[in-house]
Amino acid sequence: MRQRKLQQVSEELARTLGAAPDSCIVAWEGETAPKVVFATGNTEAVLQEKAGDLVGRPAGALFSGGERAARDLSAACANVPASEVRPMLRRGKPFPARLMLRGVNGGAVAVVRDLTAGQEQADSALRSEDLGRFASLVAHEVRNPLSAVKIALQTLERHGTLAANDLKRTSIALREVLNIELLLNEVLEFARPPSLSLIPGDPRTPVEEAIAGVEAEWAARGVTFARKFEDRIPPASMDPVRVRTAVKILCRQAAVATEEVGGGGVDVAVREAPPGWELSVLDAGRPLSPEVREKAFVPFTPQRARGSGLGLAVVARIAREHGGTARIEERSSGGNAIYVTFAA
Repeated sequence: MRQRKLQQVSEELARTLGAAPDSCIVAWEGETAPKVVFATGNTEAVLQEKAGDLVGRPAGALFSGGERAARDLSAACANVPASEVRPMLRRGKPFPARLMLRGVNGGAVAVVRDLTAGQEQADSALRSEDLGRFASLVAHEVRNPLSAVKIALQTLERHGTLAANDLKRTSIALREVLNIELLLNEVLEFARPPSLSLIPGDPRTPVEEAIAGVEAEWAARGVTFARKFEDRIPPASMDPVRVRTAVKILCRQAAVATEEVGGGGVDVAVREAPPGWELSVLDAGRPLSPEVREKAFVPFTPQRARGSGLGLAVVARIAREHGGTARIEERSSGGNAIYVTFAA
């Protein structure tokens, strides 16, 4: 009768608890040698044992204090529910746990919460936050002197007095600087916490601003940008800063791909796509393989031999923030086409 009552109370608590990943329920009975009579919940995650394998075992095996600890806990919750933090054992090794105890006719039902899991989640979040700060610091500190180097190289390239070999070396150095700048921008955007400031506006405006900011860098490298904007697009609710970021990333990546095959045109289009609008960026580079396209928007999976593998992940995140999607396809005429939708 007592065992049945312990199981009933445990099942009621389990329904309340749900499938919490850091918690399980263990019930034991017996005043002299307490034994586990029922277990449920995520016992494999918390105690590294299946629930059925725990039943019949000494309850003292769960506590560093042995049988006495199990009896003391039963006594502590005999009249009123109790809660305490104490070390428990899983496979003989201690871990910090919080126990919420309820007494039942000389036995006890304990909701066991693994405090290690919560701490690991907090540590992981802290590490991610610290990594983001570090990435931002490095990107800013490197980008500023890199901009000075880029301006100096661009001035030399346009000066017109360099010998052919020197001009070629300058062009190579400038291309490498642009590649590094692209990588830094991607890292910085990926590390930045997502935030939106939505305002209504014409989506063609931030797209045009982004293209204008990129095309001057690539005009001397044989890459041109063509706009294909619909004449009329309804105002859309968007964050223009985030939209410009996505367009710049796509345009720069398209320019890199196009330059690799000797130059050509990048087509940027904006069209109405109810309930919002669609941006497309088409390059003339080498088509990506189906395997690469499948993982193109996964962080740290570069589309080419060089790159951070973060640019398209940032674009996909910006699309999701606006209630849209991103996809990549192979162009029938060669090259790649990326389509990004933004819900109005």
